[in-house]
Amino acid sequence: MALNREVLILRMVLFMALIGLSFSSFISTEVFQTERSGRSLAEMHCPVDFKHQNYKILTSKCKAPKYYGRLCCPAFKKFACPFSDVLNAVDKNDCASIMFDYIDFYGKYPPGLFFTKCVEGSFGLRCPDA
Repeated sequence: MALNREVLILRMVLFMALIGLSFSSFISTEVFQTERSGRSLAEMHCPVDFKHQNYKILTSKCKAPKYYGRLCCPAFKKFACPFSDVLNAVDKNDCASIMFDYIDFYGKYPPGLFFTKCVEGSFGLRCPDA
């Protein structure tokens, strides 16, 4: 029974992610669930150079020991939303994994912080219209 429930949840997440990909004003929940594939950053592909982005937008607002959603989420949106198109293309590139690796490197954030604090419904994270 637990396996059926897990399969149902996985199907729901994938369905929501597919729907979310049709909305460019969202960062899909699938982005938050990307995991490293064991490859080094040098082997990963992304058209955005996340190594040289300004992470101070995020790290100056979202700080330990208390990671307040009211501070972390707007800062995460400000940083990540300009890249929503490439981040949502998780089947075509490694941008989400690379971005989260650098966010973790610069911010030393606990795993899943932005997923647990910032997801705003079934589509993921709503980005302001550009």
